[in-house]
Amino acid sequence: MNPFRISSFFVLLYNLTKIFFMQRSFVKSAMNSGLIMGVIFSVNFLLSVSRITALMLITYVIAIFIVITMYRMAVRFRDTECEGSITYGRAFLYILSTFFYAALISTVVKYIYFQFINPSYLETMFQESMKLMEKLKLPMTSVSADQMESMLKPVNYSFIYIWMNIIFGGLVGLMMAGFIKKEKSIFDEKGDIEN
Repeated sequence: MNPFRISSFFVLLYNLTKIFFMQRSFVKSAMNSGLIMGVIFSVNFLLSVSRITALMLITYVIAIFIVITMYRMAVRFRDTECEGSITYGRAFLYILSTFFYAALISTVVKYIYFQFINPSYLETMFQESMKLMEKLKLPMTSVSADQMESMLKPVNYSFIYIWMNIIFGGLVGLMMAGFIKKEKSIFDEKGDIEN
């Protein structure tokens, strides 16, 4: 039995185990961060529908806070879960996953708000949109009015928010992942080879 093959087998087993546990920690960390971001998204949404100007202005501050918080969470993930190094693609995927989980949580809040807390909100929005269309003298058929009305149902409108949050997360991820990525030092790689 060649001792090189045995040690190679154990190195392979070690690396596969490490990859498996890193994947589990990736999802767990993205879900935990998504929970926090989902709460922040929900608070931001509740402030934005209040129709109080001062509270609506706070939503812009919260949007900046969301980006800063996401950066700090991604850096923490890189430093704790990824042992200080992360690729651009993995950082992007982590940010996108976090926004996905946050979108799911905030969508539940939005649905509850539209369905139970303020069911007239979407109807009012529809009426205001129709008045704006008439004011601008844009052509509006009954089919397009029906389509707009169906989009403004609680479930449909909530799902639109999921996509909006994921697209926002993708844009943030594309930019932020470049700042988060950190390659392993050549000295760390050398230490791994010697061990």
